[in-house]
Amino acid sequence: MLRRAVAAAARRRISVAPARLAHELAQPQAQSAGPERRGLEPAWVPLYKRISKVSQGKPPGTVAAEMDEWLRQRRRPSQLQVLAYVRELTRFKKNESALELLDWMESRGANLSPGHQAMRLDLISKVHGIQAAEEYFWSIPDISKSVKTYSCLLNCYGKHRLAYKGLEFYEKMKAKSIVPDKLVYNYLMILYQKAGQPEKILSTFEEMRESGISADKFAYFTLIESYITMNDLDAAEKVLAELQKVAPVHWSLYTLMANNYIKLKLFGKAEVAIKKAEEGMDKADLRSWYALLSLHAHCGNSTEVKRVWKSLKSTFKKCLNRSYLVMLQALSMIDDFESLQQIFQEWQSSHEHYDKRIANVVIKAYLDKGMIDEAEAIRQSTMAQGHWHEGMVCIFAEFYLDKSDVNAALEILRDAKNMVMARKWVPSKELVSRFLKHYEESNDASGAESFLECLKKLECLDLDAFEAAKQTYVVAGRASDDEIAKKSF
Repeated sequence: MLRRAVAAAARRRISVAPARLAHELAQPQAQSAGPERRGLEPAWVPLYKRISKVSQGKPPGTVAAEMDEWLRQRRRPSQLQVLAYVRELTRFKKNESALELLDWMESRGANLSPGHQAMRLDLISKVHGIQAAEEYFWSIPDISKSVKTYSCLLNCYGKHRLAYKGLEFYEKMKAKSIVPDKLVYNYLMILYQKAGQPEKILSTFEEMRESGISADKFAYFTLIESYITMNDLDAAEKVLAELQKVAPVHWSLYTLMANNYIKLKLFGKAEVAIKKAEEGMDKADLRSWYALLSLHAHCGNSTEVKRVWKSLKSTFKKCLNRSYLVMLQALSMIDDFESLQQIFQEWQSSHEHYDKRIANVVIKAYLDKGMIDEAEAIRQSTMAQGHWHEGMVCIFAEFYLDKSDVNAALEILRDAKNMVMARKWVPSKELVSRFLKHYEESNDASGAESFLECLKKLECLDLDAFEAAKQTYVVAGRASDDEIAKKSF
């Protein structure tokens, strides 16, 4: 009885679609009797666009209401087509709307397959949290549960960083004689990884192979990572060599090895691994290009950074802000200041949307070279265009603090009020502490008072900052506690 009550409560809390007695979607159309299709049928794209549009910032129930309205006015879509909508919404991170659409389907009598139940479980975990996901899982009748739903909840525990709870759940799976598949083993290895038990990953990998299940690239990636965690690079290299004999190696495995060679300052080995990554990468995947740029920069290889950048630009018709950002970060890392200036000028003349992160990289590079006027010119230009970035305030403030020019640093903080404009900005506790430490060490009560006044104007003066500054006032013999409080608050 208790279990049924919990299950009913879970369904009531999770579902946001109105219940219906009619079952318009209970049966798919005749042509969908074959393998499930994944794409959107052209005739049903307008409905998807309406759902996608109303799902932005609207209250729960909006998607369901839109579907109801469509059914009243037009012919009904097939169950498979609605599921295609769910997948498309999920692909664009519109999880709330995707979940609402699944709830709407169930309210109209649609029977979800174990795979779709797993999809719903994952969405509930993302939208409502792990507790709601657990409630939904236990609300599913045992006869309807499958290895897909079990493995999905196992994965949810990993995503929510509840490794030990996930491992406890796996013990329950074993007690129910749930036969693990490839996904279960992969999720289990993730849980051991998050629990800090890399040695268990090795035994799980062997168990999977002994069960006749071939490991995929993800399993090999996790295994290699576990060896690296245990500082056994030789074993990691052996696993990679074994994999090379039986299947194509995903480029990310080579970048994983390159990263660890770099940490050990084995730059020769790292360059070999990076080359292999480039040979096997998907050239349409920008992430692979970004990895190459970053890794070559960490190796200090300016020639390769420029070669990869040239290849990236010739591969893609349009160069994104993100690409310029990664390239500028790489040039900053290898201290190729001349090339950094050239690439920045190229971006300035070609960008469609301003990216404050790019400005910050170049500002820091100028400040590192002591070119304060040039850095300040970029800051002023950014402000004039109506852009701001809290990182920019911190870069300048920390630069001046490093130079012991606390007055200039404070002026930057005062100017932050003009830079923020649209929203409240609060300096980090670390930055506030640096200011207060300077005033305390220099016994500068006037400076501390000016700093507190600045925090007050930024609407971020709190008790912690007041208490830290009070010591400077007291040591300087400037005021009593009451007078300090009156001035500050």
